[in-house]
Amino acid sequence: MRANAPYEEGFLIILLLAAIMGLLWLFSPFLEGLLFAMILATATYSLYLKILPKVNQSEDMAAALMSVAVFLTVIAPVSYLLLEVGLQVGSLVSQTQNWLSQQTPQSLAELNQNLVAVLPLPEGSQLELIKQFKAHSSEIIQFAQQAILFLVQGIFGSTTSFLTFIFLAVFALYFFYRDGHRIAHHLKVLSPLENYYDTMIMTRFSNLSTILLLSVLGIALMQGVVFAVLAWFLGLPGLFIGLAIAITSFIPLVGAALIWVPLSLLLAAQGDYVSAGWVVFFGAVVNGFLIDNLFRPMLIRRIASALGGASEELAVANHTLITVLATFAGLIHFGMIGLFFGPVMAAMAITIFDVYAHKNSDLLDRS
Repeated sequence: MRANAPYEEGFLIILLLAAIMGLLWLFSPFLEGLLFAMILATATYSLYLKILPKVNQSEDMAAALMSVAVFLTVIAPVSYLLLEVGLQVGSLVSQTQNWLSQQTPQSLAELNQNLVAVLPLPEGSQLELIKQFKAHSSEIIQFAQQAILFLVQGIFGSTTSFLTFIFLAVFALYFFYRDGHRIAHHLKVLSPLENYYDTMIMTRFSNLSTILLLSVLGIALMQGVVFAVLAWFLGLPGLFIGLAIAITSFIPLVGAALIWVPLSLLLAAQGDYVSAGWVVFFGAVVNGFLIDNLFRPMLIRRIASALGGASEELAVANHTLITVLATFAGLIHFGMIGLFFGPVMAAMAITIFDVYAHKNSDLLDRS
């Protein structure tokens, strides 16, 4: 029996990997909802622990209250944002396609001439730009139609089964709250790592989920409200523009510029230079500089401080390259909801690297 022990261990590892792959394949239609619920539950688990004493340590009651609270404060608003933007974009696409179909190269050239007039370019460069626009107007129309179609498919593709996604997320939230500590303990028991490293991984995941979720939602709310108020002041559809700004602000680096730059150019092309100037000012200075570059790091540091430092998580959350690439990768793989998944998954991969480096520090050549 002793001689067969290595073969038994290898066979058991193969069975374990097969079981894990089988479960991933079986639950693949629900993985997005489960992952989203796990991130939400992990980020807000401390609130669940605070509610427990107030409901006589009733785990069922505390889990139910937290699930309802998270649904009303996070899931429902985000769902409304996605669905509203999807509906508005659908209407906007229809109007834009009708407008594009009615345009001629001459009319587009006149519109472009008004737009070029407000750009800080020499007169010769402006004339050359108008000339090139006239020569390639049909290609520009085709590209605009393809870009709009891609945008609509991206938004509606991620919201097709949204009601099922929401139901699954709320359903899973309840059990993640109620059984969270038991799940964590069971994972520690099954893990071949020391409990120190298991705790390190779980703590890092919890802190990262909290930092990324709260900072993303906080910045989205601030930027959306700012532009909604500005849009109403300028006589524009404030709700739609504010929602669009809030959604695109999830994307780092470019973010809300995807909305306010085309909006300012459209207003300038229509001759409303004052409104275009206000949009540029609020987009570049208020949202871009004050909120994104000043308030975002302050908010992240404040959340990290409330978590007891979280210096490693703070470094990852502030790492622009990792955040940008992971966010866009999440967007490509999971749709709009991937804006949450990408940074967390990338940060957890870095955590695994840190655990490996810490555990095998004596074997690594650091010269």
